[in-house]
Amino acid sequence: MPRTAPGVYRDRGGRWYVKVTLGFDPVSGRREQITRRGFATATEAARARRELMAKVDRGQLRPTPAGLTLDELLDLYLDGLDADQRLSAKTRFDYRHSADDYVRPHLGKKRVRDVTPEVVLAWQRSLLSGGGTKQGKALAPNTVRLARAPLAGVFKLAVQLGTVAVSPMAAVPRPKPPRSVPKHWTPEQAREFLGLMESDRTWPIWAFLLGSGLRIGELVSLRWPNVDLEAGAVRVVEFVSTLGHDLLPSTGKSRDAVRTVVLDDGLVAVLKRQRALQDAERHSATSWEETGHVFTKPDGRPYHPQRLSRVLGTCTAELGLPPLTAHGLRHTSATLMLASGVPPKVAAERLGHADPTLFVRLYSHVTPTMQSEAARRVGEPLFGESPGAEGSVPATPS
Repeated sequence: MPRTAPGVYRDRGGRWYVKVTLGFDPVSGRREQITRRGFATATEAARARRELMAKVDRGQLRPTPAGLTLDELLDLYLDGLDADQRLSAKTRFDYRHSADDYVRPHLGKKRVRDVTPEVVLAWQRSLLSGGGTKQGKALAPNTVRLARAPLAGVFKLAVQLGTVAVSPMAAVPRPKPPRSVPKHWTPEQAREFLGLMESDRTWPIWAFLLGSGLRIGELVSLRWPNVDLEAGAVRVVEFVSTLGHDLLPSTGKSRDAVRTVVLDDGLVAVLKRQRALQDAERHSATSWEETGHVFTKPDGRPYHPQRLSRVLGTCTAELGLPPLTAHGLRHTSATLMLASGVPPKVAAERLGHADPTLFVRLYSHVTPTMQSEAARRVGEPLFGESPGAEGSVPATPS
């Protein structure tokens, strides 16, 4: 192949690439080199090579230890996350779960320098096509996107340490999840559910979730000192994260999670019913734990979010309604708000969404109804009948 300058080469496709020697590997007896490809001209390639060599001189790029495996680098990265605690406990837990379940079984034994973009792409495709679990179950695109997170963090650390020149993750696009409508009930189904659950002690929980749109973790954390029935409002200030089955205090799902949710008369009545139920159970219980939580079990202790999700699943199955999770009740509440004409920004604030734009995109299936209502409201003053008018639409000039 033609060579124009030291370390600069042209491939058969007419593109240019460079090679830079990092050092000598005493284990393999070979010089370790890094290669950068895809340059349109020899000048661009030469410039990139000079930049790489400058990093080598400054110690920003160093030879990769011959035996360093991805498992070892993962340990270094994840232990560092726990040490500096820049990420939340929930995120760190999820990173370890994804690394143990999806990264280590496929890539853990590979040497770091052998994990190329082609290897990462093959890994992603394997997860998507049925290699994601021991049972051969294919993973959803969004699960693969989550599985990429610890791997991307590992190679970001490797670049910072000079272990690799560039992250292989940069050249591999994340799988694109299919667009889907969040599962929710129609107003009729939600009303039917509440009607059928009327005599159950958990009725206030479901009614409040549907009416307020709170997250399940916000509901189980709600305490009476943050409820003002006279003003008709609750202050959402306490949150929990689920780590396996353990619950840990959290700062909330988003930056706008701390908020005040205004209650209508119906939701005030729901909370009054819950307080009356709680008072009755307190007096009749042989053992009662005073926690201050609004929604409690018969002994006064707060619910676990997963327990409520199982109860909801059982109830919907017995009632013959479409299966829905507690998060699905939140989706139902959001859909009801938008379909009733509540401005998206107001609905997003009520639900504690940090980005109203993403909120509108998530519930875009509701916007056609809102567009029709907007067209009607604009059209009425322009073309609707008015006192003394002979027709609703002005005649077209001849």
